[in-house]
Amino acid sequence: MAKMRKTLGRRPKAPAAAAKKAPGVQLTEGDRDLLRRLSERTGLQAHEVLERALAGYAASAAPGMPLHPELARKVRKGEPPQKLFLSVDGKPEVEVDKTEFVLGSGEDVDLRLDLPLISPRHARILWKGGRPVFEDLRSARGSYRLGQPVDVRMLETGDEIDLGGFLPIRFRFGEGA
Repeated sequence: MAKMRKTLGRRPKAPAAAAKKAPGVQLTEGDRDLLRRLSERTGLQAHEVLERALAGYAASAAPGMPLHPELARKVRKGEPPQKLFLSVDGKPEVEVDKTEFVLGSGEDVDLRLDLPLISPRHARILWKGGRPVFEDLRSARGSYRLGQPVDVRMLETGDEIDLGGFLPIRFRFGEGA
């Protein structure tokens, strides 16, 4: 009798030809219904809802993986790949000039927001895959975009995120003010 070889927790690799071709994605009726309802509620087209959902998932499940490889640029270690500016509540812009930039009411942050409803280390901006990512640091009052909670989000120019639900932070890419 031939001996059977067991592999715990691993499956044999698929042939190389199968790995090269990604299978088509089929949505269940329930998924299509959810997509339709999200599209109606947000006013976005279905493909935009899917793009945003995938971007959020990629940021949390595979940080550092560029969403669009052709947009990834080589950068020097420890240096943001492009200039990012933020404006707190319409005040003059501040350049995000570090690969990790922390906002909060504490002493050891990059931008101090001395307000009682802002956590000591409320949120941070990280550079992953050549793109800035906003991350709420489990703050007491959270962070919101368009009234919806934000845990992790790839930033785009013009994005506005409210810290604690009341302090608007607007982001912009580009050259100095």
